[in-house]
Amino acid sequence: MRVSSPDVVGGRGGMSNFNEVANLRAAEARVLAESKKTLAEADRRSRVQEQVPPRIADRIHTWELLTESEAPWYGDLAATAAPPPAWATALDRVGDEKARPERITFASDLDQDLDSAPVVTFYSLKGGVGRSTALVAVARRLASEHGLRVLCIDMDLEAPGLDTLFGISQESQPDRGVVPVLLAYEFGEDPVVLDHVVPIDDNGRLFCMPAGRIDGTYAARLRSLEPEIWYRERVNALHRLIDDARESTLRPDVILLDSRTGVSPVAAPLLFDVSDMAVVCFHPHSQARNGTELLTGALLSSTTRRRTPLRLTPEPRFVVSPMPPGHSAPRLADRAKSWIDKWLAPFNEARHGAPLLTAEEITHVVPYNAEVSFSDTVATDSVRLAPYARIADWVLQIVPEPAPKRSLQSRTSESKAATLAQLSFSTGTAEELDSAQFLQDYVVTRQVSETADPETPLILGRKGTGKTALFRWLAAGKLPGWTPVAVTTPSFRDRPDWSFGPDNYDAIDQYLATSGQDWGTFWQILIALAVHRTEGAADEAGAPHRAMRDLEAGDFAATQAVLEVLRDPMGALQCTDWLRKVDADGRNQLLLLFDGLDTAFGNSPVQRRRRSQAIAGLLAKQADLAPKFTGIRLKIFVRQDIWSGLRFENKSHFYGLSRRLQWEDQREYFKVVLKRAVHATAFRDILRTADESLVENDVASWTPEQVDTAWNSLVGERMRGERTAFTSNWVWNRLADGNGDHSPRALLQLFAAALDWEREEEKRSAYDRSVLRPRSLALSLERVSEPALSALLDEEFQELRVVADALKDYGRTPIGEDALRNALGEPPEDLIALAREAGLITPNEADDDARSFRVPDLYRWALSVTRRGPM
Repeated sequence: MRVSSPDVVGGRGGMSNFNEVANLRAAEARVLAESKKTLAEADRRSRVQEQVPPRIADRIHTWELLTESEAPWYGDLAATAAPPPAWATALDRVGDEKARPERITFASDLDQDLDSAPVVTFYSLKGGVGRSTALVAVARRLASEHGLRVLCIDMDLEAPGLDTLFGISQESQPDRGVVPVLLAYEFGEDPVVLDHVVPIDDNGRLFCMPAGRIDGTYAARLRSLEPEIWYRERVNALHRLIDDARESTLRPDVILLDSRTGVSPVAAPLLFDVSDMAVVCFHPHSQARNGTELLTGALLSSTTRRRTPLRLTPEPRFVVSPMPPGHSAPRLADRAKSWIDKWLAPFNEARHGAPLLTAEEITHVVPYNAEVSFSDTVATDSVRLAPYARIADWVLQIVPEPAPKRSLQSRTSESKAATLAQLSFSTGTAEELDSAQFLQDYVVTRQVSETADPETPLILGRKGTGKTALFRWLAAGKLPGWTPVAVTTPSFRDRPDWSFGPDNYDAIDQYLATSGQDWGTFWQILIALAVHRTEGAADEAGAPHRAMRDLEAGDFAATQAVLEVLRDPMGALQCTDWLRKVDADGRNQLLLLFDGLDTAFGNSPVQRRRRSQAIAGLLAKQADLAPKFTGIRLKIFVRQDIWSGLRFENKSHFYGLSRRLQWEDQREYFKVVLKRAVHATAFRDILRTADESLVENDVASWTPEQVDTAWNSLVGERMRGERTAFTSNWVWNRLADGNGDHSPRALLQLFAAALDWEREEEKRSAYDRSVLRPRSLALSLERVSEPALSALLDEEFQELRVVADALKDYGRTPIGEDALRNALGEPPEDLIALAREAGLITPNEADDDARSFRVPDLYRWALSVTRRGPM
């Protein structure tokens, strides 16, 4: 605020104007008094403070005590809409809950790119934590590994050193550097920024603006700089430096600033005003705790100078460095992350649907390296730069990406509304879909062709990997030359009478137990009944047994018929002889299909034991019947875990005759969702712009390159801003269980949830780089995790509930083996082995010393587990 007074403060309206300050959180005061122009600055301040009540004076962070004739030289205070980004103002906001932002949005949250090169400031409250080394290493990695044009500016003006770390100190010249440029701006001059920049490499990608050559002139110039004055002048020297660097012919992709340590005047505007991201380096010593906590709060309570539809907050990232070697390292890393989680917690309410802030996601630990610590420069070899790769990846998240082809982007923009309306990703199971919809959506991939081979009798797979889908495709008669016979089926609406359920199998089991017959005999009879009752399989062969003639509808009649044949001493042999005659007739090649065995027997312990005995009997019968037939083949679908637990004679017979249904090819997996997407005519219009052949050929025949093109049109090539994270890899990795198995159902569920989210988000902000913005995937993963865990525990491994509860209570991943054992009680070995076999946990590859297990992302959300630990 500005106060004019005939006598410093008192007189006409002086105090009334100061009273206005009481309603402000913080303010500037400029006091003008011509009659006291002969007073010194100290005397003016004394006169003012005598007249201003303490409650008001405490709210004023900056005073300017000027005469009327001096005022024009200091600019117009009214032009400053907000107080300058000073430490006092920033830290003052931390302790005031009312001053906390209602919404915290980072540059990485945006779907659209930033309109200019992002600014990343490397800062540390105390020295000796490798801040400048980290900046140089990240700069070299961004330039060499990712091909970015990087400009590094040394803003550690009191103790500059970037030129030394880059090995260019001998190239520093008088009158060149940050300090001379800033002073030139303060004096209203127009320096050429590139005259003060030194190239680092020969590829034209890495550049440094040193602070300046340190000599007597440098020290005098440094004393002349007044960072707070920048925000009172019509031309802000710091803003001008950043803007001129961006708009120069250098056109950097990113600007990295090396900040002074501590509460220095220059550090405040770097952190709280110009930075899109702040990389805070610290060592988890108690001396650094309180100060770094205040800094975190100040960052998250600030807004950058960027003007977008949403005000942006400087994005905090933490580097814990240097981490000493030895057993104390994990403890120190966990201490740092625990602190950070506590610092972040009060601000998560302001994220409003964006990913919550967690220490694990925004913290990186750099181990101590003596060679790096004692080296004068930062080496360029990839091995030395590897510990800083994750920090470089953080920066990549906010670097603008190359735009897609203008024609494709234009077509996406024109067709997006219609595409969103037409798209549908059915999440129903293969049992639930009607035949027409199922056959329309099913993709005959290379894996389908291989596993459909009639000479492969046993198909293994986890729940959700597509066993039932393959069964339905074969049952629909899609394999040329073979007539399908569904002997057992999942719970379809049109399930045949002879496809039994728990009650039917219970009746059969009771008779087998009393008669001394085995399950192999039962299957021999049931196969004959299924072939007899299947239209087109053996129409002219008559009935296999008199009990099967003129059967009434319903599973009761079918069960009675089977029991009657079992009671006949010659019944089973008669059925086998009948099948031989059908086979010898040669009119049809019959493919006998067995699916739904995992749930058909029920889930009680007794029923599961019965299931194991029955399936073992079926497989033994297959081995017995196969040599007797030339045109009849059995194809048996068994869940992987059930197969692993079976014990029967000649199990080794199937070692060369089985195939595991497992999605091993990314692009084949993605065809499942792309086949649904191409049903939308508007999406086909988009694909036609990208590649005409995509709409001319069936999805199953697409080449890997065509799959990539269609995928990128649907959901974009990379996760928002992450040049290192392709959307395809992101989805593939996060939908995998601990064994690397992938479920098409989970993929469809992810895209169905992302589609719902995109339809709502498009109403608020348009996006035309792809139909679904990559962020929709990240925000929809949680909706996939819960049903995936439910399918695992409810449909397959009920005994693993105790393991899931233990993981949920622990709340972190990875979890040490000892911690898991203690949570489960004794003896836990079998449960841990089963959890690994089921893919609920997997050995932690990063664990060198103690044995530990990691929870895959697919289940992490449902278990409320964060990427932390072990303690």
